Amino acid sequence: MTSHRPGTEPDSAPGARSSPQAAPSAAAPEVTHGIRAWLRRRDPGLAAIRKAIRVTVAACVGFFACRYGLGDTVTATYAAFGAIAMGGLSDVFGAPAIRTRVYLAALPVAAALVALGTALAGHTWSAVLGMLVVGFLVAFAGVGGPRLIGLANGMQLFYILPCFPPYAPETLPDRLAGLVVGFGLLILADRVLLPAPTPPAFCTKIAETAELVAGYLERVRANPDSEQLELRAATEDAIEALRLTSVPVPQRPTGPGRRDRGLTHAAGAVRIIGARAAVLDALLHRRGAPPAQLTAELLAAVRTSVLESASALRGSGPAPVAGPLLIAIETYLERRADWIAERGDSTDLPRGLRAGVAALAIAESTRGLVAAVRAAVGAGQDRTGEAPSTAWYTSASTARLWWTRLLAHLTPRSVYLQNAVRLAIGLAVARAAVDVFNLSHGLWVLLATLTLMRTSLIASGAALLPAFTGTLVGAALAAGLLTLIGGNAVLYAVLLPVVMVLTYAAGSVLGAFYGQVGFSVVIAMLFAQLAPATWELAGYRLLDVVAGGLIGTAIGAAVWPRGGTGEIRRIAEAALRAGADDVVSTVDALGGVDRRPAGKPRTDHLAALFENTYSQYRSEPGGPKGGDVDWLSVLSVVHRIAGDAKVLTSRHPETDPLPWPEVADRIDDAARDVATGYLEVAEAIAARRASNCGSAVLVGRLRTHPLNARFAAEPYAALRALDAWGWLLALASDLDRVERALAVPPARVPG
Repeated sequence: MTSHRPGTEPDSAPGARSSPQAAPSAAAPEVTHGIRAWLRRRDPGLAAIRKAIRVTVAACVGFFACRYGLGDTVTATYAAFGAIAMGGLSDVFGAPAIRTRVYLAALPVAAALVALGTALAGHTWSAVLGMLVVGFLVAFAGVGGPRLIGLANGMQLFYILPCFPPYAPETLPDRLAGLVVGFGLLILADRVLLPAPTPPAFCTKIAETAELVAGYLERVRANPDSEQLELRAATEDAIEALRLTSVPVPQRPTGPGRRDRGLTHAAGAVRIIGARAAVLDALLHRRGAPPAQLTAELLAAVRTSVLESASALRGSGPAPVAGPLLIAIETYLERRADWIAERGDSTDLPRGLRAGVAALAIAESTRGLVAAVRAAVGAGQDRTGEAPSTAWYTSASTARLWWTRLLAHLTPRSVYLQNAVRLAIGLAVARAAVDVFNLSHGLWVLLATLTLMRTSLIASGAALLPAFTGTLVGAALAAGLLTLIGGNAVLYAVLLPVVMVLTYAAGSVLGAFYGQVGFSVVIAMLFAQLAPATWELAGYRLLDVVAGGLIGTAIGAAVWPRGGTGEIRRIAEAALRAGADDVVSTVDALGGVDRRPAGKPRTDHLAALFENTYSQYRSEPGGPKGGDVDWLSVLSVVHRIAGDAKVLTSRHPETDPLPWPEVADRIDDAARDVATGYLEVAEAIAARRASNCGSAVLVGRLRTHPLNARFAAEPYAALRALDAWGWLLALASDLDRVERALAVPPARVPG
């Protein structure tokens, strides 16, 4: 083969002239390169094609070995659908070893579902009730995080497949054997055949941002210059990218276990440390500073802990310990109290203490970061210091963590519960319709309901047209294929792998229409090898998909039809109302008005529901639109209310009434003014209107601090009053931010 440089003609015989016929061959590499470039844009890393090949090889090898090698159609069916369910309908991600563990853990559950479906297939209503219960439990298990969400559709199929007549419990051993074959081949293909690359670890992203924040903390005492302003901007961009909503769903650590909770907590802590570092930076350079030595020593301890946490997340260092940081915090508090007593009525006292609140808040957030990182890396109990109340999960049992998560979502306001109820009813109705209307191949009806039902009616409607038209075209192709090939099983066996690869790849790369076209042909070719089939099989396929899709859409229209888009306004209103209550109760606790333990803020539970609702809302058609409310800003404020309330009550666990009644009254009045503002915003959200609670005026009023010379006599009470007042000022600023988030253009009515 001759070679040539780009832009030149290939070598030719001496004296020969190039001919016009040579042009197409020269252009062929460009066409091929263009196709590859297009494919890589639609399928980065060729992930969909790799997955299609792995699933096809596992399904076809298992099917052919059992069907033609053993002559067992039952085992062949379950071997093929075992690989298809786990490889095609499920989304298993992570490092290779993790994916293998997930498959192995899912196998006994799948076997139990096959056994249950086999046992309940004898009577229509037992099968329907089983479908209702299994459908709900499998879907609701998604509260356990992305891994269980990714498995849900595939696991549903393991009950759906055997729950139809004929009632043949004697075939259960063959069914389970096929299941083991399918799983085993899929695990083998996943490890050795074009294995999926390991996705970037979220903990690495947290570590990178933590290191950037540590660098910013190191420079926070320097005078502002262009370099520092650039560093502040880079830090703000990095902490914004740590929001879970900006992380791909499979990589989100949203499970109930300690590791996932630790990673989520660590990401939030790094974001808070970076944001508060910017606040401290502004206070130090624009409003006067507390004693430089106090702040410098505390920030040095904070920076060390942040860097140790980053090193542990990267796996390049031991788990961080809280002891040195706790000593630094205690020293800072003692010396700051002395400083208050020394300053007396100094004019820089209020300004200096406001900067001190910011520095201490950074240190408290770093305590949470240390505890969270220890949980994320699987370290044991930290014997050098107690974890903060925000890291309660570090000492909780796995059973308690799961129970807490499940209990939190057993409410009609949870989108997880809504989705599980909607899907369970849809599948149960579809299962009943199969027997009532005597529909052939009922599996296809339920499979259509399962794959076409979405979290909202709009989303379901959008999925129907490509599914129905794709099935129509696929049915026509399948009918022609069945008529042309007839009973020639060899041809079906030869064509099946090719069509299956194209089907799975086309569904991911080109869209649902092409996937339904191919899947209709694949199903026809599979069933044609199990029993004699005619062109009528394609007609049954079309009828069943239409029936399943319509059933799913009808149930979706009746059961929470708006999904996250309809729920987000209600959960935001409820969270802000709870936040107003938490403001008053927390300030009462800090002021010694209410000596009872503050307990867990109401906002904490609702903030988690709000975040899940927002994630679903973002994924739905008709969700995030340019003129809609900035729900992310509202969610951020709700999270801060919950987090700060826990930090403040843990920082001041036992309090006496403040020794200055007039100051206590000012703080109490301010707390109720802030709470009233949040209630007004909640009412505005419910009424779908802009809010005008005077937040800007409230911020201006709270900037005038109630500190005076008498504070020097009671320095620890002064710190408590300062914490309460500083928090109220921050809440008022957040209130102003929420009001701006509600200021939608008048031409658009929010959804």
